Amino acid sequence: MKKTIKIGFLGSGWARIAQAPAFSLMDNVELSAVASPTAEHRQKFMKMFGISKGFADWRDMLQCDLDLVCVTTPPFLHAEMVAGILQSGKSVLCEKPFVLNVADAAAMVDLASRSPGIALLDHQLRFHPAVRHMKQMIDGGEIGKVYEVRSVVNLATRNRPDQPWSWWCDTSKGGGALGAIGSHLIDLNRYLIGEISEVSCNLSTSIPYRPDSSGKPCAVTSDDSFAMMMKFGPSSVALGSSSLMHVTTVGAYTWLSFEVVGSLKTIRLDGAGRLWEVDNTLAKGGRSLIDAPRWKLIEPILPWDELVLKEKIMHSSIAVHGIFAVGFAFLAHRIVKALRRKNKTFHDAAGFSDGLMIQKVLQAGADSSRLRTWVKI
Repeated sequence: MKKTIKIGFLGSGWARIAQAPAFSLMDNVELSAVASPTAEHRQKFMKMFGISKGFADWRDMLQCDLDLVCVTTPPFLHAEMVAGILQSGKSVLCEKPFVLNVADAAAMVDLASRSPGIALLDHQLRFHPAVRHMKQMIDGGEIGKVYEVRSVVNLATRNRPDQPWSWWCDTSKGGGALGAIGSHLIDLNRYLIGEISEVSCNLSTSIPYRPDSSGKPCAVTSDDSFAMMMKFGPSSVALGSSSLMHVTTVGAYTWLSFEVVGSLKTIRLDGAGRLWEVDNTLAKGGRSLIDAPRWKLIEPILPWDELVLKEKIMHSSIAVHGIFAVGFAFLAHRIVKALRRKNKTFHDAAGFSDGLMIQKVLQAGADSSRLRTWVKI
């Protein structure tokens, strides 16, 4: 009889959309408990996923027999919660951004090193089949020398001025586009290309006030869009090359494009999780801007167990929630394998040491925007 892996959830937002549905696809996995201070949210979550144990206080949930706890609460709560989970001997998957500052990130790395369980960050795009195929193409030299990386994320999630003020509007609580979206893009750059040596960043707040619960305007201190340039360092496959990022959450439509430009090919990941390539030899000469690039769709080759998972995803709610939810299902698949084998970590997983490095880049970005200069990592 295979061991049943028991999962608990702190928070009921992203966990309801992606994490619980993903773990529900796995064999011999039990969604065992949820902790959320809002009774309505907690009870809805329990009903949706057939969970019998619900708690208002997350500390009470740690008394349960759990193999893994997923933390999807706001960033300013992560440090205390993650520390409590690790000290209880349980494995943890923490949502990003990791914590609020570099010092807290370093403390979490130290704590995780002394814990018996797995300590991971939810950088799930590493496990999306398209991203894994991108890495194979880059590492195998198929796209040639890496010239640069370009990423654009356009979201309409916060484009209405009447959307209420929340922790997301407060930079001191970990809110803002740089932490929420930038952390994913930074991790993709590190995973695919390598470490980053310095950054130049501009943080913007397009909607400076949002109403509180009484309708009173409250100042927004976090960024709702940003532009950042990063340079790759010696521990990369593109020393001295640049990565350009532009992200907004106040756009009129949704769009994601992550391109790696090489001397032989350019490859592009889109928001639907599709991978495209265009060969340099197909480019027409001259300065015409009217000829569309001849993108070719690439279908990643999957092992049999992930082919089965892909089919399950296609018939689940996860499929309609996009690239991050789909990527999480593939990450969940690997986490369950590791828990069954009692492995401390597994290949390509983003651990707390990755969280520390990403936190350093995020801090450098914030410092760069404030000082209006390049900042070294």
